[in-house]
Amino acid sequence: MKNKIQMTIATILMLATAAMAQKNNNGKIFDEHPGIELMHKFTKAYVAGDKATLEAILTDDFKGYNGLTTNKDAKGKDKQGLIAESAYWNSQLKGFKITKRGKSYPDALEYKESGTWIDTWDVFYGVDKETGFKIETPVDRSFVLSKDGTQIKSMIVRTNMAIFQKYSNTFSTIENGTIYKDHAYINTVRTMISAFELGDLDLVYEQFADNAQFSDINAPRGESHSKSEERIQVENLLTTFEIVSMDEYGYPDYLAYNGDGSTVLSWWNFRFKNKATGAEVVIFMHLSHNFNKVGKITSQMAYYNGNLLN
Repeated sequence: MKNKIQMTIATILMLATAAMAQKNNNGKIFDEHPGIELMHKFTKAYVAGDKATLEAILTDDFKGYNGLTTNKDAKGKDKQGLIAESAYWNSQLKGFKITKRGKSYPDALEYKESGTWIDTWDVFYGVDKETGFKIETPVDRSFVLSKDGTQIKSMIVRTNMAIFQKYSNTFSTIENGTIYKDHAYINTVRTMISAFELGDLDLVYEQFADNAQFSDINAPRGESHSKSEERIQVENLLTTFEIVSMDEYGYPDYLAYNGDGSTVLSWWNFRFKNKATGAEVVIFMHLSHNFNKVGKITSQMAYYNGNLLN
């Protein structure tokens, strides 16, 4: 047993020694560096659309790369392409800025083999002047400096391109489904509201799936409750108020979205009478109902002035 313990300790020491031997200092990291100042100068010029400064900062053979692309044949963006990109954002976006993300700060890495790199963790922000679309997204950048450290030879950008695709779509007219003013799902909502007016709560909640969730604009954001909890709330309401009528305002719309998604939007005048005082209350109600594939309501969102029922 003693020999086994000795062998185990020897093995651990050998592995530790091997791990120590594998370490190799490949350079130095700085939080203050002339390259960081060069990066700040570039960022300021990029946001300002300062062509002259960018011309001077970027090497003639500059390349800008999308660090997340899956295109194996990507050639990158050349110097003039990046300058044109800067000019576009400067002219197209209001409030355009690139600022550091949270408490992050840039690092300058002086590699022994591959020269000096500057890494930043920032936020790209701007609002399009034509569409009003806001771009606000994290963007991480790596700058590779020239050998003498006075220019930027390449830049690698890593960011979520989905928001830029969404931005691009704002300049197009894209259909996302079909709107109906009469449909079986609209009839389900009408059946549910009419059942309320007639006091048939069993029929009301037959229109909802068992796992349906109910939300209310007067409740804390993100809060919802179950079908049984909703029924208890309604029953409590009806101890104080009598339903006079529930009248359709305009007409409902059924939105059949491309892909998944079935929603009925409807507008109503709900008339209640306070049982104790006889005072009548009229509540303008907007309802949004989502449906599952078998035609049951899976969620309800109610928009109205809840103070009128106090």
